[in-house]
Amino acid sequence: MPTTGVQWGVLIYLGTIASGLGYFIWNKGATMVNAGALAVMNNLLVPAGLIVNIVIWNRDVDLVKLSIGGGIILLSLVVNELWVKPKAEAQLANS
Repeated sequence: MPTTGVQWGVLIYLGTIASGLGYFIWNKGATMVNAGALAVMNNLLVPAGLIVNIVIWNRDVDLVKLSIGGGIILLSLVVNELWVKPKAEAQLANS
C-alpha cells in the first residue's frame, strides 16, 4: 500500500487519468476510424513506447531497427488510407 502523499497521487493519476481517461479516449477514437487504421495504431504503440523509453530513461535501442519497423507501420497506414479505405467506402456506397 502507498505510504506517502506522492505515492497516493501517482496511484490516483495512473488509475484515473492515464488508464481511465486514456482508455476512454482510445475507445472513442476507435469508433471513429476504420478497422485498418485502428490495427495500425494498435501496432504503433510499440515503437511509441520505445521512443518514450529513449527520451525519458535514455535507454539504449537499435535506432535503425526502430526506424525500419516504425516506417513499415506508417507505410501500412498510408496503404490503408490511400488504397483500402477508398475501396471499402466505394463498396459500401454501391450496396
